[in-house]
Amino acid sequence: MDGHAPDIRALLHAVVYPSSNEQYVRDQQILSNLFKQPEFFLALQAYALDKSLSQPERLMASVITGRELKTKWRSKLLVPEARKPEARQRLFSFLEEDDLAIARPQLGLLVAVARIELPRQFPNLPQLLLNPLLTCLSHLSTSDSATSSSSTSTVLLNTLWTINALVKEWRTVKIASGQEVMRTLEEVFFAPVARVLEIWGDKERNGEGDWVIGEAGRYAFKILARFCQWHWSRAKMLQSEDGIKHIHILVHHSVHHAPIIQAHRLRLISHLPANPPAETLKLQHSLYKHLRAMGKWWRVMISIDPKGFCNVQGVTTGIGWWWGEVGGVVAGSDGAVANDGEFDAIGSRAGLTEAVDSDATPYPKRFLLLGMLLFKDIIPILAADHPDIFTPAFVLSALQLLVDKLLPLTSTDLEGLEDEPEEWLIAEDNDEEAWQYEFRPCAERVLMALNNACRHFPREQKVIEPETLKIFHEAESRPPSDLPAILRREAVYCALGRLSRSLSSYGGFDFNAFLTHSGGWLAQGVPLHRILKRRLAWLIGQWVTSEEECAKLPLVWQILVHLLAERGEASDRAVNLSAAVAIKDCVDLWELDIGYFEPYLQQTVQELIKLIGEASTLDGKRYVNDTIGVVIERVGDKIMPFLPTLAQSIPSLWHGAGGLEGEWLFKASLVVLTTKLVSAAKESSGQLMELVIPLIEESLQPPAKEFFEDDGIALWQAGLYNAASPYQPTAETGLIRLLPGLLAVISENLDMLDHMLPLLESYLLLDAPGIVQNHGPAVAGSLAKALALTKPKSDSLAKILATLSLLVRTAPLPHLAPLLLDSGIFHHILTALEDDKASGTILAGYLDVLARIAMVDPNVFLQMVAETARRNGREGDKQLDEVLDALWRNFDYVGGARERKAVAMGAGALLTTGNSHCLERLDGEFMNIFLDVLGELHTPDGEPQATEVTVRPWRDEHPTQWGDIENTPEGARRNALEDADPAFSVPLKAYIIDVLHRAHAVGLGVYWDKADEGTKRSLEKFLS
Repeated sequence: MDGHAPDIRALLHAVVYPSSNEQYVRDQQILSNLFKQPEFFLALQAYALDKSLSQPERLMASVITGRELKTKWRSKLLVPEARKPEARQRLFSFLEEDDLAIARPQLGLLVAVARIELPRQFPNLPQLLLNPLLTCLSHLSTSDSATSSSSTSTVLLNTLWTINALVKEWRTVKIASGQEVMRTLEEVFFAPVARVLEIWGDKERNGEGDWVIGEAGRYAFKILARFCQWHWSRAKMLQSEDGIKHIHILVHHSVHHAPIIQAHRLRLISHLPANPPAETLKLQHSLYKHLRAMGKWWRVMISIDPKGFCNVQGVTTGIGWWWGEVGGVVAGSDGAVANDGEFDAIGSRAGLTEAVDSDATPYPKRFLLLGMLLFKDIIPILAADHPDIFTPAFVLSALQLLVDKLLPLTSTDLEGLEDEPEEWLIAEDNDEEAWQYEFRPCAERVLMALNNACRHFPREQKVIEPETLKIFHEAESRPPSDLPAILRREAVYCALGRLSRSLSSYGGFDFNAFLTHSGGWLAQGVPLHRILKRRLAWLIGQWVTSEEECAKLPLVWQILVHLLAERGEASDRAVNLSAAVAIKDCVDLWELDIGYFEPYLQQTVQELIKLIGEASTLDGKRYVNDTIGVVIERVGDKIMPFLPTLAQSIPSLWHGAGGLEGEWLFKASLVVLTTKLVSAAKESSGQLMELVIPLIEESLQPPAKEFFEDDGIALWQAGLYNAASPYQPTAETGLIRLLPGLLAVISENLDMLDHMLPLLESYLLLDAPGIVQNHGPAVAGSLAKALALTKPKSDSLAKILATLSLLVRTAPLPHLAPLLLDSGIFHHILTALEDDKASGTILAGYLDVLARIAMVDPNVFLQMVAETARRNGREGDKQLDEVLDALWRNFDYVGGARERKAVAMGAGALLTTGNSHCLERLDGEFMNIFLDVLGELHTPDGEPQATEVTVRPWRDEHPTQWGDIENTPEGARRNALEDADPAFSVPLKAYIIDVLHRAHAVGLGVYWDKADEGTKRSLEKFLS
């Protein structure tokens, strides 16, 4: 590769400084092609170190090699083993690189190589990093300023950055080699890194630090924190005394220095000139990141072992300081939003608005959020283990701070509600992680954590509930006539909703009186009331979910329907959608008698249909969809008058969603809604098929299938469950149109068998004769292919056999038999029964199919055996003997009472053919089968001729399947089929008597006379 070095240099220059766009594209392609050349990356890495090149050229070389060699280091073609020592050594040269953009990709590659090669290869890596660190430490210890030598500063920071990345990479490796490497890294680096942190601490306490020592201290803290986190995450018995000691020392250090860092920040910010020097800005940035690193480490340690970490001396003090900073800043404000909607005192002074999170802000947003999250994390421990801290006064002050200062809407919220209420609401509801980076959602989490921590208080010592009720009554006493009063009430309603379960259990809140009182301002038509109406709808949903009895109050439904229907200046889309969601929450209480909602059903459905058309976003429409779906589920057939209108709205919504953001999620909700419409329509669902069929077809085709294929299959299944006929409204537009596609999937996609076979069974239950007549070869061919491709012991094979058994029981055997022969299914079954290594369950499934054929028509069964022998060039009698041998040999694998009874009936039916090979099996085989099954079955006392109670109804044997089809037309079809099954409905005793009587007429007598006398007496005793 060395011979091409000048070409690479020229190529780098050409790519970095292109003469034209066309030339750039060509050079870029040439460069990409070189990626496959042996040793190319090693040559390119050397150029990254070559300072005769321009900075952009070196940067490109460093970035490419840093990125590519992470995944190609193991390639002996690209990086020969003989060249690796040279490449490793060159990586350490970047410790002296002062351009971090060039250095860090290579140092990151050094960490990636270490991850591949440690501990067996590259064993001297820790020492190679330790040497420059010790050299820098000697300079730090003897010099007043780290910046006295820029080269020392560069090496120090690059070395610490690399060690930090190395420890971060290995900290999570759980295997033994990872633990070994971490122990080595700790032994080598802990003491010198701790010394760096000590030097930083001395300088920081004395106000002497500059940005270099500040960054060194920050990296040193992060390295030590990762070592401590590694110890803390290990099992208790593996934690060493030294590791625990290090944790205590670092906790003490961080608790002591966090206030010092913040004080330093505040001094810098207060004396910041108009054009601050770069060094000052770097120091300011470093201090803020160092402070946040401390708080994030505390959170991680709490998440691993909350109680254990909070028992470390100083932890509660440190978090108390941080929460105190939050409280001091927030409490000093005049409120969250001023009357005119401008940013409040918090926003202007402390950076609490969404946009302010700058190093130059005294109290940046992430700093305050971290304090709130730490407080949330520690609340349960304070409540359980620190009663001296977790006092009623402490709880009260936290509650008041949250409700007064942190729960009210901000000016940004108000702007969003004014400009785009629907988008604002959706963002508010959908962002499940907002509590980690937004004040108000975070405050709600803190409030809930505080409330949960107080649940163990006895009633007389409760603090939150009585104080919240007091705050509520004070807010209600002030009419919502101006913005501050409305925002205060909105925040209180938010607190009520978040605490609804505790407050409903505590008592003292008359929800009916509250709704009555709310009616006074609801009808005033004041535009500002939109803010409160949205929160009122949400509160009703929260409260009714907590106290379900409230759903019986007419006012609940009246207010929600009013908010759903209201338009004009006093309402907006956020209010309407919130009402829709609240209706869904209230209706979705399955213990509630839905009769309380039914008087409002008509207006609710009408308004929901109206709203789904008005909503401007697909997410908003999906909210309404979900509500309609829950309403349909709960009211059942009472939705029927509205079905046409609902069905007519879906195609336009579907087509209108094309190409929009959230298209697939919304279309999936439409498919789910259609499924619920079909389920509600039951036998009348045939009129919906012109809507249903296209939705199913699109759901199963790319790109839709990637998003909601399962929903499309569920719609298909619901259509079949509830269909009266597969040909409604016509054969071209009914469910039968989808059958060819279903059969193709069964034969080609084994992964989909578990979804497709139930659909085929539903088709068979609907019209097996017609399906076999019109689609017989395709049905048999698809099942034959599935049988051949499915693994012999898989669950899918058992399901295929169950479907085959159903086919035999529902289709006319004269038409079906040739299909089973021509497709090879029958021959496959006979062959499979000879496999003595097969699963017993699978052999029982094969036997069930044969028994069912024999029960339906034993003569056809014998003809099929003979025809199979003829087609395979075998003697018919020998083939039949093998089948009868298999029947006896595999009988014991049959487990279910119904299935064993079916085999006994099939054997009995074969006797009626008069075939000598069958009659010969009477003695010793068939009679023993009869005796076994008769002995297992039990009839009701005093009713010897009744159906056996041992054979349970199908719905009891298959509760999961029955749960899916109960109360559907398919449920009735399945019940009729299974209840008429001779293996269920005909007593085996009477059946055997009948077949023996008929068999005597065709020559059984001779074989009966030769049978074992003892066996005959036993059988006669059972049959008497």
